Amino acid sequence: MFSSLLLFVVLAGAAIAFTPAGFQPASSNNLTVVFGNTLAVNGKNILKAETAQPPTIGTSEKLFGTYTVIMVDPDIPPATAGGSTSELLHWMQSGLVSANNATFVGGVKIFELINPTNTSALATYIQPSPPNKSPTTHRYTQMLLNTTGNSSALSTLTTFAKTRTNFSAVNVVKNTGLNVVFGNSFNVTNVTLTQSNITKTTAGVAGGAGSTGTGTSAGAAATSTGKTNGTTTPKSAGGVPTVSDRRGAYIAGLGALAVAFMLL
Repeated sequence: MFSSLLLFVVLAGAAIAFTPAGFQPASSNNLTVVFGNTLAVNGKNILKAETAQPPTIGTSEKLFGTYTVIMVDPDIPPATAGGSTSELLHWMQSGLVSANNATFVGGVKIFELINPTNTSALATYIQPSPPNKSPTTHRYTQMLLNTTGNSSALSTLTTFAKTRTNFSAVNVVKNTGLNVVFGNSFNVTNVTLTQSNITKTTAGVAGGAGSTGTGTSAGAAATSTGKTNGTTTPKSAGGVPTVSDRRGAYIAGLGALAVAFMLL
């Protein structure tokens, strides 16, 4: 009984979709995506700077035929608050085939999907750049379609690729009559808002400390100045002797009188 339950858990874990939860069209077959040497798989958060160039993609097994990859951002913020997010097409590349030999990319052994005929992209790659607006973390999703010898599907993809905004992956794939054979997603977060909040918080704390510090310093300076003016460095005002000046003169006079008596 226990072994059966354990097997069920293992199989369930193996069936976790590699496209984001709730995203359609979904796939539970892992498409490996790598930027340089950085794996960008299964919802991993990637720095925007690492995504400047199109990623290397591949599969753990050699594929036969020709494939097309589609990459979308399903988290485009609505124009008005409270609205629904929409999709943006970031990349659509056809003419991909598996390399003859497996290679290690990002520490993972894959059959890289290459473009040996230099087929032009149906939609050139656009680097992920989530705006400074909620949601600040976007789930960039890749889908691989088998378009081998399917000119009708390629024609449909070409037409849909002309409009990047308000893209609908589920509608596009449905219209091609194909299924997503491999999928993946990675996240990119706009750190500007986070940094801005941190800066504001820090500035507020620093401002409070600064105000307290400045106030304390100003008070101490004022107190010090008051003491200095009252005792250490007497000032004259408009040529009129101050109390300290008169007291000094009186003491000097007494001293002179004492000397006179001594001489007598």
